[in-house]
Amino acid sequence: MTGFLAAALPLVLTAVLDVPAGGDVSAALASARGGDVIRLGPGVHRVSLGRRRGPLRIEGAGVGRTEVIAPEGEDGLVVEGGDVALAGLALRAGPARTALKVLGGRASLDEVVLAGGAVAAYVQGAALEGRGLDLLGGYGLLARDARVNLAGGTARGGRAGIALLSGALTLRRFDVTGPSSEAGVTVSGGEAVLDDVAIRSPGPSGVAVTGTGVLRGFAVDVAGAREVQLSHGVEVDAVLGDCIQARRGTVALDAAALARCGGAAVEASGGSIALRGVDASGGEAGCLVLVDGARAELVGNVCTGPGPSVVAASGARAVARANRWRTDPVLWVDCGAGARVELGRGEQVASPCRPAR
Repeated sequence: MTGFLAAALPLVLTAVLDVPAGGDVSAALASARGGDVIRLGPGVHRVSLGRRRGPLRIEGAGVGRTEVIAPEGEDGLVVEGGDVALAGLALRAGPARTALKVLGGRASLDEVVLAGGAVAAYVQGAALEGRGLDLLGGYGLLARDARVNLAGGTARGGRAGIALLSGALTLRRFDVTGPSSEAGVTVSGGEAVLDDVAIRSPGPSGVAVTGTGVLRGFAVDVAGAREVQLSHGVEVDAVLGDCIQARRGTVALDAAALARCGGAAVEASGGSIALRGVDASGGEAGCLVLVDGARAELVGNVCTGPGPSVVAASGARAVARANRWRTDPVLWVDCGAGARVELGRGEQVASPCRPAR
């Protein structure tokens, strides 16, 4: 009997606090004890959920039925510690504000819409887990020193749909839609794993990897990166739309599809690139462009488009095996500047940079 009472005690102590639309959400949150559930009824709740620590669960009647709209100048919810769960609701914040900030502990989201004028979800020094999320803001997700794991959802951001500054990010079965001024997904530090992710009409780049960032992608589909005009006073520069753009960093793609790329399918300046089983269609710049000492391993890929399949310049090096190059010309290698492309088993084009006889 003692064991039964011990098991039942948490159920007895946990309360469910129901708040109808127009009810006093703040009072319910203030009276909630650890582990309580705040249940928000259908309709619009015009309130900020404030700064919270878990354990706490806030749930609505379902996406499209329960909306929480923060007052002007306030964030939707700030998680400062513990475990906080959100389910079945939309959380919205106005211009220059964030729908959800996770600054400590862990936030777990299930079937939630986050919309913020500045950022939909901001995570720093904390963890975010989610299933069935829709993220909309200046950044859909902005993560720094964070652990983020999201499955099944969408992201759209005016600057970027997803941005990882440091930490670890995993996206599975996710759609990112532009246009964004930076890229659909940006990785400037930490490691991002994309598994079955589609990036559509992202703006100037589908995925941008810079600095110490690491990207590992499986079944990633990027389409529709386009040229963007940037003005500097009276001068206007054209930034070609690369499906994958790397400035240093590390990129590894397996079984990916890169289509309708305005510039290159992949452009790497420095860093390390590994492409295996990638179906790539390049634009005006070529299919794969390697410069500034970039290193590349190319295995079992297909390249099409108007430009060369591989452009290698300024000391870039690549090893290629069993690829299918369907462009004319196939290779453009600046041998005099130290660039090299080593052709291995399964390659059917002439080796560049052969010494003169």
